[in-house]
Amino acid sequence: MTYTGADDPVSSAPPEIPSPAGAVRLRPEREEDRAFRYRLFCDSRQPEFALLLPPDVFQQVMAHQFQAQTVGYRTQFPRARFDIIELDGQPIGRIVVDRPGDRIYIVDQAIVPELRGRGIGTAIMRSLMDEAAALRVPVTLQVASSNDPSMRLYLRLGFVPTGAATMYIELAWTPPGEAP
Repeated sequence: MTYTGADDPVSSAPPEIPSPAGAVRLRPEREEDRAFRYRLFCDSRQPEFALLLPPDVFQQVMAHQFQAQTVGYRTQFPRARFDIIELDGQPIGRIVVDRPGDRIYIVDQAIVPELRGRGIGTAIMRSLMDEAAALRVPVTLQVASSNDPSMRLYLRLGFVPTGAATMYIELAWTPPGEAP
């Protein structure tokens, strides 16, 4: 099943994606996911950042940045899918995907640290690439220039750099036979 945006009925069965760690499911995020999303947000930041600030100040900065990201994503991508990634019924990640019609744009994707490198992100990306190929549109995203593991994943999957912004590299994957 392919989700096409925020207008999808909530009653639709969430897609199941096979991965080496087991089948993962995507389900719309809910308000009760906020604490999980905050922990994932903090776990996805560079650990060196925490060393620069006292713990209480670090927590204040993280809470502020988390709230800013939450509001910013909802404002900038009002029709995007905001999904929690589950494995065996437990939340293990989050993915935000916008589908404006001319592309599939990965706004954000994160997996809990203890499950990274186990093929889950690859399986999710391949599923989105399959969707893009069926629609004959590219998949685009931005990755932090300092995020070597994610960059290796995207390059291995055939994404190519298309531009750069401050601290980010823009990447795109175009389905075979489609013009970039």
